[in-house]
Amino acid sequence: MRKKMVYLVFDIGGTALKYGLLSKDGTIIEKYSEVIPESYESLLARMDQLCKTYQNLSGVAISSPGIFDYESGLLTTSSALEYLKGKPFLRDLSLRIQLPMSIENDGKCALLGEYWRGSAQEASIAAMFVIGTAVGGAILINGDIHRGAHKNGGELGYMLVQNRPEEQHYASLGGKIGFHGLLQYLNQKGYSIRNGLELFERAQENQTVEKLYKEQLSYLVVTALNLQYSLDPEIIVVGGAVSQNPYFKRMLDETIEQVMARRANYMFPRLVIGKFGNDANLLGALYHFLKGGSLET
Repeated sequence: MRKKMVYLVFDIGGTALKYGLLSKDGTIIEKYSEVIPESYESLLARMDQLCKTYQNLSGVAISSPGIFDYESGLLTTSSALEYLKGKPFLRDLSLRIQLPMSIENDGKCALLGEYWRGSAQEASIAAMFVIGTAVGGAILINGDIHRGAHKNGGELGYMLVQNRPEEQHYASLGGKIGFHGLLQYLNQKGYSIRNGLELFERAQENQTVEKLYKEQLSYLVVTALNLQYSLDPEIIVVGGAVSQNPYFKRMLDETIEQVMARRANYMFPRLVIGKFGNDANLLGALYHFLKGGSLET
């Protein structure tokens, strides 16, 4: 009897380490989440421990913040998890784990997951915003991730949406709608809001909070409109855990209507909510592995 192929897939985030067992067709057999280890060495040790917990794995796929440079073997940036920056992450893992492995940026994994099994299936040109602590992003053209000349392609959270030198921290899209910058902005207005769930609760109770949040969401819509007239994608996916909240969907739809009402001659971007939320990262990491992204160790 042929052995069923099972893969251990990691999604490394700024605050949580998510992982799951997935079959070759993308079925999530089981999944877990725990607090991210506090140091680089403890992260390596925990991932090694988990790989040894499961028997007969066919490979390990990783979704990670930052950009992996296959030439140098280094994670060149990692704003969500600073201790990964400049580390030979895959090499150090391979010294512990003797399995084929792959690594890909988390925003790019999210779009690959939606392209494989979700909202962006069969799209020849697609883009994605992934809203979390910061804002990740990706662009896909004819089934391949667009990386650009300097590997910065699709880093949509870095796009500048405002030019006010006195507010540089909030000048990027990530600073406007990523929860780290967004909550700082709201709390400077006198509101004490600790996380996204509290934000949605307060916004539903307080029209001023809702208005302030919609003003920030308008930067997402304007960026999507600019993408429509530069990249001209068939679809723009909005993902991340926040995207699965029905209240977020309603606020986004209302913000789109408000922005586009003043631009009647513009093409309406096709903005859709991702099918899988945070699970898109797991699916996309596996898809990247299966499509040839794995490195034999």
